[in-house]
Amino acid sequence: MKLNLFFRIFLWMVLFATQTHAQDLSLFAQDSLDRYIGQALEEWRIPGAAVYIEKDGEILLQKGYGVSNWNTRNRVDEQTVFPIASVSKTFTGTLLATLEAEGKVSLDDLVKKWLPNFSMKDKMYEEQITLADILSHRSGWKTFQGDLLNTESSMDYPAMIQKFSRQTPAYPFRTRFGYSNFGFMIAGECVKNIAQQDFNTCLQNRFLTPLGMKRTLVFEDEIKNEKNITAAHTLVNDTITVLTRDKVEPYSHGGIYASIQDLGIWVNTLLNKGNLKEKSIIPESAIAKMWQSHTIIGKSRAADRQMYFKTYGLGWEIIQYQQAEVMQHNGAYAGALTSLALVPDINLGIVILTNQDNHLLHETLKWQIIDAFLQKKAPNYTLSIIERQKKRKAESTHRPQENNAKTENFATSLEAITGTYLCEYYGKAYIQKNNGEYILTLEHHPQLQGILSPSQKSQLNCTYNHPMFGSVQFPFVVEKNKVKSFTLFVDSFVEADGYEFKKVK
Repeated sequence: MKLNLFFRIFLWMVLFATQTHAQDLSLFAQDSLDRYIGQALEEWRIPGAAVYIEKDGEILLQKGYGVSNWNTRNRVDEQTVFPIASVSKTFTGTLLATLEAEGKVSLDDLVKKWLPNFSMKDKMYEEQITLADILSHRSGWKTFQGDLLNTESSMDYPAMIQKFSRQTPAYPFRTRFGYSNFGFMIAGECVKNIAQQDFNTCLQNRFLTPLGMKRTLVFEDEIKNEKNITAAHTLVNDTITVLTRDKVEPYSHGGIYASIQDLGIWVNTLLNKGNLKEKSIIPESAIAKMWQSHTIIGKSRAADRQMYFKTYGLGWEIIQYQQAEVMQHNGAYAGALTSLALVPDINLGIVILTNQDNHLLHETLKWQIIDAFLQKKAPNYTLSIIERQKKRKAESTHRPQENNAKTENFATSLEAITGTYLCEYYGKAYIQKNNGEYILTLEHHPQLQGILSPSQKSQLNCTYNHPMFGSVQFPFVVEKNKVKSFTLFVDSFVEADGYEFKKVK
């Protein structure tokens, strides 16, 4: 490893203090980053992490922490690959902007030009939506709209998109931000016709191979066969639990796996105006295009709990922070949270990868490092948040519990809920009685099951067998002791809106 980050940052802070007469030195001038991260892993029960920090083209830190799998206790190193989830979108935005710079496409082209079979229930949207719209989340779809269709689903992408297109957008066209995984999935399908090769192959040929990013995995087989790979973890009843990988499917909206060393190459290239060892890999005009604000997100809090103006470019969030612009993207999926951030104004790059999904280290550490280099006085963000979480938990434990959620008898016999149901923009759902339990299964989610149990007169509880889908309530419509329909929900981490299923048999 390069010189200890504590020492490096100390030197930077001394230099800045000399130039600006600042009295306060960073938290990292008083403590080691290894200790900071180690304490966070212990407090938040994160099995493993990997961190990369670059300043002015020099690697300050590139290191793995903890274990990749809580059961096997294999150590995380610089080559361990993590699922980067939606950090994948930085590759998608960069690829499309590069294809435009090379004259192969215009991002103002209609989606239908490159995906002729694309259709929407609302034809006005279908006839106007462009590549820039779907890459900047301004297409009218609500955040996470339709994500049940693509989360652990057995459908292929054309089938998912066909079903998704039957949903009505939530907002008027180009009026507000709505984070859409389907927009980026559609962009990936367009690449097939733009580049005459599938998205994953195009990404491999255009960026990963020229950059020597051999530990960035974009094909299902190589991920499944990889040995130095992190497992996904979550907390179940405050216990670290290893999750099984039911589905591995890297694509334009997420799912790529990468090592911290490879993502360091990606960061270095972007900060170096698209060049690697004086060879141009990404056109500088493409970087300018993707880092141009296309959609207003609004104000958002950083770790200091202050509000900052945020917009979205093409696969990148752009935050106006402390008189500097932060280009970033986070990733979240069952068992993993990740963050990649660049501050071009001070030539700073940060990557944080973790293999657990119940913490905020990817945010607190990112802002801790950024504030250190911006000479912003800051407390220990990680410990501050942990203390607030502990306080809220203690207050909740000692607060008198109101017994407003008494279980009521369902409106009719539970036998009446069994049968086949149909949703226009999903497909079929089945409810069957098995060993005294009422089990929900879904046509396009063969690994997913939900156990239904009494809750209220017009609702039933549903507890899914996959922690990511959670435990939720289904409203049922019952008329004359007959079940007419129910509305299916999953945890809002996947999607907040419900799907109406009508009984057909």
